[in-house]
Amino acid sequence: MEFDAIIIGAGTAGSVAALNLAPFRRVLLLEANAAPAWRIGESLPGAAQRLLSDMGLLDAFVSSGHLPRHALRSAWGGAEPEIRDALASPDGHGWQVDRVVFEQQLRDEASRRGATLLSPAQVVRVERVVEGWLVTFERQGKKYRAESHLLIDATGRGSRQLTAVSGPRHVDDRLTCAWIRAQGVALPAGTVQVEPEADGWWYAAPLPEQAGILAFHTDADLPAARDGRTLPMLLARARRLPMLGGLLLDPGWDQGERGYCAAQGAWLETAAGENWLATGDAALAFDPIAAQGLFNALYLGLAAAEAAQRWFEGESDALSEYASEVGRIRDTYVNHRAAFYRQEIRWTHCRFWANRHRT
Repeated sequence: MEFDAIIIGAGTAGSVAALNLAPFRRVLLLEANAAPAWRIGESLPGAAQRLLSDMGLLDAFVSSGHLPRHALRSAWGGAEPEIRDALASPDGHGWQVDRVVFEQQLRDEASRRGATLLSPAQVVRVERVVEGWLVTFERQGKKYRAESHLLIDATGRGSRQLTAVSGPRHVDDRLTCAWIRAQGVALPAGTVQVEPEADGWWYAAPLPEQAGILAFHTDADLPAARDGRTLPMLLARARRLPMLGGLLLDPGWDQGERGYCAAQGAWLETAAGENWLATGDAALAFDPIAAQGLFNALYLGLAAAEAAQRWFEGESDALSEYASEVGRIRDTYVNHRAAFYRQEIRWTHCRFWANRHRT
């Protein structure tokens, strides 16, 4: 099988890269999972509307049942909660996104525009050849090989697909996220809530289909991380919070689904090379406090497709310019993250906050 580009990973960034590149090039999109699975990270800002519109995705997005997000309620930097209303934003309200629905739509659109989507397909080897890349993958018990001129890595923050050529991966810290997703629980409609405490910070928001999400962010090497190992321990800690505690008394939370994942910001030394590039979290993953992870995946997926098309058209600097753009986004993110964490000064004697004030 021969293609112009092989994209590994059909999450948000990979599918966006595929659906934008496929009308012009032969694209193979490989994904390990047969269908999208739910995962935490469901917030999109109002600015995403322009990106979705430019890519011809807005109408389908709006009609898919995602929840509008009208306000942020936060006790960051002081005990008294403050509310930031989306009415003050020129981009309007954001959304709490159903990731399964959204990512399936992106996969379907990539296929509709001409990409060859194979899922499940487990990549077992990636190697350079004279004309580009040879990717060996396994599908339904059989091994296949595909060649391409360009390789795009969209396999997430833990990616190792391009380790041999991409240089080291840098990380902010040891941030982890322990979360609970529960059905039939009541949280204030259209409102995302953030509350810090001595050992980290919490996030709570309503989700589509009358569900809710609660998440605790702390460092993996702190004793507080042990509270994320069981649902009762995590809820007991959350219910002691001054702002959020009273909202979490519904017994539906006790029947919720619990999960645990890495959440630290991370980035490649460089996001592109001679005939490859990384996109989405594989290139640059944000600390969740930025609330920009899904938007970044949309933007970088589109930017990767545009850079790839320019490169195919003979613009030799297209990939290096893409890498420079990712670097500028990274620098802005690092500065904003540091400034935001330093706004919280109540627990600077505690290790979680002391680490972030030192950075």
